[in-house]
Amino acid sequence: MSPANPLVADWRLRSWVAEAEDGSVVLPLGDRPVGILVYSPDGTMMTTIAPPDRPAIESRDPLRGGPDQERRSAAETFIAYSGRYAYDGTDVIHTVEMSLYPNWVGTRQVRHVRLSADGTVLELSTDPSMIAGRTAVQRLTWERDVR
Repeated sequence: MSPANPLVADWRLRSWVAEAEDGSVVLPLGDRPVGILVYSPDGTMMTTIAPPDRPAIESRDPLRGGPDQERRSAAETFIAYSGRYAYDGTDVIHTVEMSLYPNWVGTRQVRHVRLSADGTVLELSTDPSMIAGRTAVQRLTWERDVR
């Protein structure tokens, strides 16, 4: 762990909970989502998130293969973006350069940071935002990858 920046690491997703203002809770990608989040020392970040066990598409062509519904389902169940980041001790700001969701390109995605005392568990939360058709605070809990 970098003493100047405790986020520098590879992280594995442990949970994603969406909490609405009325107190209701939804698990946007189920109870066992998978994800990787990387913060590099040079200020680059990237993340991918999906539900486990996504079905394969009936094609070997990753750009144009398979039935439309299979490709649509694959895109609807996957989040991927990358770019630069800045950490101020309270928030991390992701400046999105590439994203599966094109509307995020060029935006700043602010995440509020809570880090466990031993630096092994990272919680990133959003201000209320729209995900999966509902507005809620998104809380993603990550665990430092120690491989």
